[in-house]
Amino acid sequence: MDSSHSCLLTIRSIYPSLYEVEKKIADYLLKHPEIIINMTVAEISEELQVAHSSIVRFCQKIGFDGFSQLKINLARNLKKPEELIGEDIDRSDDPFTITNKVFSSSIRALKDTIKMLDRTELARAADALLNAKRIEFYGVGTSAPIATDAYYRFMRIGLPAYTATDPHVMRISANMLDAGCVAVGVSHTGRTRDTVSAIRIAKDKSAKTICITSFTGSPIFELSDIKLVTSTAETKIMKEAVSSRIAQIALIDGLYACIALRKYDKTLENIGNMAEILNEMRY
Repeated sequence: MDSSHSCLLTIRSIYPSLYEVEKKIADYLLKHPEIIINMTVAEISEELQVAHSSIVRFCQKIGFDGFSQLKINLARNLKKPEELIGEDIDRSDDPFTITNKVFSSSIRALKDTIKMLDRTELARAADALLNAKRIEFYGVGTSAPIATDAYYRFMRIGLPAYTATDPHVMRISANMLDAGCVAVGVSHTGRTRDTVSAIRIAKDKSAKTICITSFTGSPIFELSDIKLVTSTAETKIMKEAVSSRIAQIALIDGLYACIALRKYDKTLENIGNMAEILNEMRY
């Protein structure tokens, strides 16, 4: 694992796919990172009542040769003590404090996402979208507006982009794709049945598949050819309502900017034409 990538971010992204013993180790790591850097495997084993080998295997699962390497990564990426305090909203908070915590959570999600974003996958996604003969964006629930926003942005600069947010339409749309097409599934958890199903159908039709999700190891992550992982600073009250969507929108904005610059002249022409049309609709 790249030392610039925090193991804590990795643990959060794969957490839903962990086994019970692994979750026990992960919970302790996430809760006490500043303590663990001074502990031995034996001490953690005794503290959690898990086997020494389970801890070593957990370290290997998240990309390290062993526990010592994980501790080095923790020490390099450990935040200041005050930054480790969660931003959960409290019932006694006043409106400004609540809003401040929501903003802080979103800012943290953006910073964490850029740390863990895979440069190679991002470049592959930009290439795939730029060269596709048809692009379909899929998402349901809170992911539907993200899929629709992506469609609108790429359509404006002349890409053959479309969107489907109805489960039935998504399946039909995916079934119409072929090897020259790209299907993009947006799912925070990566486990949304309808979106995963659409991506699976698109893949079976030989379309290139891209996922935008917060969890590695999730069904949509495993299915997709290109994997774009965002981070989310979750709180107890607002699990995915704010921070995950903002990180996803920022990621799509980044892809949009990459593609717009690579077809610069045509983008300017399209944006100019669009401005004229939209101006006619404004007072």
